[in-house]
Amino acid sequence: MPMIPLRHLLIGDEHDLPLLSSLLRTLPPDTVGELVLELPDERRPLLPTPPGVTTRHLVLGRGRRRGDRACAALEAWTEEWLLDEHLRADAHAVFVGLTHNPKVAALCDRLAAQHPTLHMHRPSRVGSVH
Repeated sequence: MPMIPLRHLLIGDEHDLPLLSSLLRTLPPDTVGELVLELPDERRPLLPTPPGVTTRHLVLGRGRRRGDRACAALEAWTEEWLLDEHLRADAHAVFVGLTHNPKVAALCDRLAAQHPTLHMHRPSRVGSVH
């Protein structure tokens, strides 16, 4: 029987805000996890999250390419939560937007190959998820 994910990670940028907002509204109130937004500037969009979901805003900043900070956040999260002493990979659900970014796509492909039981979801185009 497949495990129901216990921890959620949602990563996106300003293009993903409508889809992330929709996804967040579907999460149960007891959801635990993190919402990470890579944004081009200091604005802080307010997305309603369950109480157990924290939000981090990563400002792109000068000299950084789009997707750099999102990739760093995803790799750090993976190193923290997908270690042997933590829950198995199938106990986590990950949504990664930034569909326009080849660096993010390559990282997601690599992580999916390394952790085949990880529930990773990527929109195939803005506004849809597979």
